Amino acid sequence: MHPDDARAAQYRGQQESELHRRMCELIAELTALDERCEGTKVDEYLPPTESQHGRFPDVLVDWRGFGRFAVEYQMSHTFQTEVSQRCIHYDREGIPLLWVLSSFNPDHVPQAVSDVVHRHKGNAFVLDQQAVTASREQRTLVLTCYLSNGVGYDVPVLVRFDSLTFPGSECPFLEDRLAGPLLEQIKSKRLPYFRALRAWGDRMNHLPLAELEQFAERQRIDRLVAAAFSIVAEAAGKPENYASDHPNIRAMLNTFQNSGSLAPFARLLTTLIENTSQRVLLKGKVGEHLYRSITSHRLGHVEQVDEQSPEWRLLRDLLPEALDPFVRQRLIDAGALPAWASDH
Repeated sequence: MHPDDARAAQYRGQQESELHRRMCELIAELTALDERCEGTKVDEYLPPTESQHGRFPDVLVDWRGFGRFAVEYQMSHTFQTEVSQRCIHYDREGIPLLWVLSSFNPDHVPQAVSDVVHRHKGNAFVLDQQAVTASREQRTLVLTCYLSNGVGYDVPVLVRFDSLTFPGSECPFLEDRLAGPLLEQIKSKRLPYFRALRAWGDRMNHLPLAELEQFAERQRIDRLVAAAFSIVAEAAGKPENYASDHPNIRAMLNTFQNSGSLAPFARLLTTLIENTSQRVLLKGKVGEHLYRSITSHRLGHVEQVDEQSPEWRLLRDLLPEALDPFVRQRLIDAGALPAWASDH
């Protein structure tokens, strides 16, 4: 069933329920209490500027000193696809979007509601009776806010609209409860490896050739991790070669691909480089050597590890900003993808 037909069926042949309409009008009324509000529109067509189709925002507000923003009032049965489409549309139009929930149960969060909370960086905004009362008292829009703490949600607090952070055209938030803690968790997991790799590199670069060959298989994963971390260090603007004594990562990667020591990881390294600011490497000799190793695999000469291999899983766990599609998209949605992991 098409989402429009399903929604009409839910609302007994209408595209909007009577309760939904009344709540949108209430939001407009509370917003208009603030003297900075220059006008509100409820369910009126907003022509597009960056696409072929406009939308009917639940509430559109013009705010002096801030500009225009949209409010979407979500009842429990809003479709997740609809949530995504609206977010994409308003982001493309450069209009900040505030999702207001009809209710919120921290012990049971439906997927569509979870999607909204995620887009607000772990903040759930609710218009309940307490928020309505506070809005009338303070003569501005006040909402009840639930903040994610990683395992559940903190005790809700009342928050004024003008105290929220609006990151460009993205969804506003009171506190970033998603991207910040996630990045700190990743950093703490990676830090011991950076420290260990410095010691490992010093030891490996001074081993006699005979010992290097003897321990080659055992050290293969160590060298892969060292090479991957070297790529990330270069992408972060803090060049350091953990894998060898070559003067730069280009020479290091070319040598290890030619020698065959990192040839089985060519596809993995290519994927990593593609998702960093160093993707320009793939346009030169490094890209040629990696492609040659991948081609050799197709011809049956070099066996390439796949995404289920222990090596790929290890690097995905250590460098999720580049190698874990879910984490990467989560950070992109939050506007928090580190510059080193940008592919622009």
